[in-house]
Amino acid sequence: MNKIPGYDEAQAFEGGSSALPAGKYICEIKGAKVTRTTNGKEQLTLQLDIAEGDYKGYYSDRYAQNLERNGNKAKWANNGLFRQGWEGKSLPFFKGMITCIEKCNDGYKWDWDEKKLKGKRIGVLFGREQFIASDGQKKWATKAVAVRSFEGLEKSEIPKDKLLDGSAADIWNSAGFDDMEEASEDDLPF
Repeated sequence: MNKIPGYDEAQAFEGGSSALPAGKYICEIKGAKVTRTTNGKEQLTLQLDIAEGDYKGYYSDRYAQNLERNGNKAKWANNGLFRQGWEGKSLPFFKGMITCIEKCNDGYKWDWDEKKLKGKRIGVLFGREQFIASDGQKKWATKAVAVRSFEGLEKSEIPKDKLLDGSAADIWNSAGFDDMEEASEDDLPF
């Protein structure tokens, strides 16, 4: 094998990043924008990062590593995004999300400018979901599943694991986010 150009200068990526455990986290909104679901419905997508504790900066660190490896093709980790639509049955949940943001940020009042959400804090419940990886093995992803005020976060329970067979799905759907869909990759990152 011939020596690869740039090998000596490249920073080694050895894996080792610890997975974010399911739990209750205070998050900072790093960005917010209106995106569309695969069905064309509008939704507000919040780009989140952990703001306090042992996992502070978790998603920013992952993005920096991704940026180093992939340059301008790097994307914010999909499980560090929270999406909330507002059409039909989703409107009360959208208003609930905005109300939580207002309660968590003294003096902030929603004025329909999503760019002003950057830097605001909010409580977020993260839960684990099982999936089949490209190598065919079962693995886990930890995702933002619900937003809360700080007070509401303290009173909330950590979501149960969502298994591939659908068990524990009642925990996820009861959060009121069963109408949410992923944004197309063209809409991200921020």
